[in-house]
Amino acid sequence: MGWISKLFSFLTNPIADLTGGYRERKRIASVMAADVATAENNLKIAKFKAQAARVERQEDNDAGYDLTVLNNRRETKMDELIIIVFLGLFLCHFIPVMQPYMAGGWQAMGYKGAPWYFEFVIVGIAVSTLGLMRLFRAFWRARENKK
Repeated sequence: MGWISKLFSFLTNPIADLTGGYRERKRIASVMAADVATAENNLKIAKFKAQAARVERQEDNDAGYDLTVLNNRRETKMDELIIIVFLGLFLCHFIPVMQPYMAGGWQAMGYKGAPWYFEFVIVGIAVSTLGLMRLFRAFWRARENKK
């Protein structure tokens, strides 16, 4: 009887090795697929966390900038002079008597109307006067989205 079991083992062991190896390869492949899926999810989570951290840092920077600007305005009168000049120019666009002069001035400088940087300065005045850095960012994004 012993020789029959040896013969049977001799014939079946290679098949068992093949099927066992196949099952092991399938197991390893499934483990690797699970590891890849976990790594991809971890990468997505890390990207979201990094984006949230960037937004939080930007908010902190904006608040710090606003506070710095408001504190610096107490120490000089030049800011007020610049604000008055640009607000005067801005308001002249809405006074009917002054409109031809404003349009002529912009045309003399080669513009068809007030240039983009004039709007930028007016928004900058609002930012520096009222400490509205978030308003500035919203304005800038709106301008970029128009392009």
